[in-house]
Amino acid sequence: MPKVSKKRVVIAAFVGGTLFCVVVLIFDYILGRGIRWERLAFYFPFAVLVYGFLSYRNFKKQLKK
Repeated sequence: MPKVSKKRVVIAAFVGGTLFCVVVLIFDYILGRGIRWERLAFYFPFAVLVYGFLSYRNFKKQLKK
């Protein structure tokens, strides 16, 4: 059975985490909360881990088919 490419998972995790943080920044700006770097410092690693896990599972599922 072929293995999931770690490079693809890492790239997908960083892209997903970055996009999530950009969306959070946009919503904070629209709602008038201002930019809070402490909040982004928490959200970015958390989002990267979650997107990495979800990407890994998705790529693994695609390889099974």
